[in-house]
Amino acid sequence: MRASLIAAAAALLSCAIAAEASAQAVSIDRKQVSASAARKMVDACLAFAEKNNFLAGVAVVDIAGVLIDFHAMQGASPVLAETAILKAKTAAHWQRPTKALEEDVNSLRNQASVWMNDFPKAGALPIVIDGQVAGAIGVGSAQKQEECAQAAIDAVIPKQPVAAQR
Repeated sequence: MRASLIAAAAALLSCAIAAEASAQAVSIDRKQVSASAARKMVDACLAFAEKNNFLAGVAVVDIAGVLIDFHAMQGASPVLAETAILKAKTAAHWQRPTKALEEDVNSLRNQASVWMNDFPKAGALPIVIDGQVAGAIGVGSAQKQEECAQAAIDAVIPKQPVAAQR
């Protein structure tokens, strides 16, 4: 009798554990930069570059580093175009500004971004929406790269409380 009570309790417990496990989420909701928002960011960054009289290439990628939108200004070097894309992919991969990665590499504090074939050069920022990295924007230019990227983000993404940002 006692053994059957223990067996019944064990069976009940295993059912409860199985029910708990099946109640856990099998997917997550993830913020993602839309194609229209990406286009607006590219346009805003290009307007910033034009206003500040410099040439730039601008790229926006999703959280996986897949290119959503891109444009290089007439007369911009192909190098500026390519670096914009590489920087955006790197910022999405590491989910932080590429300037911080460049500082890590230059100080020999952390070389991982180089070892992983990323492009740790200043000029790209993650795009944060409701506290989640939703993509990244990269700017290839000789000047004001992060300012251009930040102006583009600010033009499209509503300001968020500082505590919500990553």
